[in-house]
Amino acid sequence: MAQAETIDAPTQTSPLLDVRGLSVTLTREGSAAALVDDVSFSLAAGEILCIVGESGCGKTVTARSIIGLNRTDPRFTLGGRIDFDGTDLLSLSETQMRGVRGAKIAMIFQDPMTSLNPLHRIGAQIGEVLRNHTDLGSRAIRERTIELLAQVGIPYPGSRIDDYPHQFSGGMRQRAMIALALACSPSLLIADEPTTALDVTTQKQILSLIDGLRHQYGMAVVLITHDLGVVAGIADRVMVMYAGQCVEAGAVRDVFRAPQHPYTAGLLASIPAANRVRTPRLPSIKGAPPVLTEGRPAGCAFRPRCEHAFGACVERPGLEGVDHLHRCWLPEAARAHLAVEAGRVPA
Repeated sequence: MAQAETIDAPTQTSPLLDVRGLSVTLTREGSAAALVDDVSFSLAAGEILCIVGESGCGKTVTARSIIGLNRTDPRFTLGGRIDFDGTDLLSLSETQMRGVRGAKIAMIFQDPMTSLNPLHRIGAQIGEVLRNHTDLGSRAIRERTIELLAQVGIPYPGSRIDDYPHQFSGGMRQRAMIALALACSPSLLIADEPTTALDVTTQKQILSLIDGLRHQYGMAVVLITHDLGVVAGIADRVMVMYAGQCVEAGAVRDVFRAPQHPYTAGLLASIPAANRVRTPRLPSIKGAPPVLTEGRPAGCAFRPRCEHAFGACVERPGLEGVDHLHRCWLPEAARAHLAVEAGRVPA
């Protein structure tokens, strides 16, 4: 099979975001750990890429590296390239990066209660972004902030603009975070598990809001999530990460219908489905993901948990494929059976 090293945006024009060979190493107490290992992908304007995987697989570290939130921490060493709109972000100074962060690339964090400053009013926090990146005066900033709050569905924005974060519900705080991220109409929005700890109805509203806004603004979106149902409903493409590596990537339809990696198949099998034979317990992946700060498993990182592991797995697999990528030594016939294990097709 042809070898590939990246999940590319299906577009004839240059991608908005092009990540090549990204590596992030954490050094502490004299030891180094690769939290992200040679990850590559690209993203076109207006496209949604979902990154999925268990906690500790490198999703958030990848996102924070794109927006440059770990670049000033001496414990982290970043390698590779992060090209955004033709500029390598890793080559920029911190001063130059501040001109990009918030204006051209924005991020919605996982917990809005800890991301919003409890001592400042909602309107002041959104207004700070506008003051830093635009030439608007105080009155125009307030009008723009009210407009943003209304756009994300905050009722009575003219009065709620002066509320503090604790006066907002969880869903409203997340909407305020989205308004803050959209203040300067960024080209790229990174959403790190934006529906965590929200009820199902609010989750759907937040995701619908993000999807609608990306169409309205033409934004590219990197969405980090644990919920494969979210991926199926909103994403164009999906990248599955394990132990800091991309283990499978492609169009959502292709990956969900015919998973090519046992880890992806295990994640899909764990989803309750109406057409699946009822069993006392849902299938699960045995064991636990490796703690990368304690060392990476030799060869295939998933080998200690994989029911299909065989002799070749003691060697590290490369990323194979063209449009649908996978990092697995299993022969094609064995990988074809993974769709059965995932419950995608009948046995």
